[in-house]
Amino acid sequence: MKLKKEDYYIIKVIFSAGQKSHPHYKEDIIINKRIQETERISWRFGINQNIYFGLQDNKLKEEIKEKNIKERIRRILKKHHAKKIFINSPMDPHPDHRAVNEAVLNVVDDLNYKADIYEYEVWNIINDNKPVVYTDITPYFGAKVAMMKFFKSQWAFMYPLIIAVYFRARFYGFKNNCRYAEKFYKIK
Repeated sequence: MKLKKEDYYIIKVIFSAGQKSHPHYKEDIIINKRIQETERISWRFGINQNIYFGLQDNKLKEEIKEKNIKERIRRILKKHHAKKIFINSPMDPHPDHRAVNEAVLNVVDDLNYKADIYEYEVWNIINDNKPVVYTDITPYFGAKVAMMKFFKSQWAFMYPLIIAVYFRARFYGFKNNCRYAEKFYKIK
């Protein structure tokens, strides 16, 4: 939301819908619900474009290779000339999050792409030993939490995450002399 206010064109790339998260539902129902939620949230919060790769949950590492996803990432970067790229941390315990990190960084390195690249934490419990950037999100924190709550299909996962997001934001805010902040690892 802060980047939107700074007039950035924001593209969100979704590798997988997370369809394996609810084994008692048919996967196509979860996929459709997640796409609807993502589109509604993007419209409401000013994300300009969503790109869906449609990969299978828990199989990203294999499918990134099999479906030539790195070439799609390469085309997206060349077309849109991203100035800032945000990716999951390689320390994330979820293997799909690590696979996304690896794929994007491989393409960026292959292209010798010039952009600011930041890694962010989702489920991390281990800090990475990289340069850290704290960003004051105080004016946007309420909207961030509201955005998370819009993902009704993920509520079982979002509720504990919201608690962690709140405590992290307060802690990082304390370190950054503000009320709420986000921490990013600046890797390029």
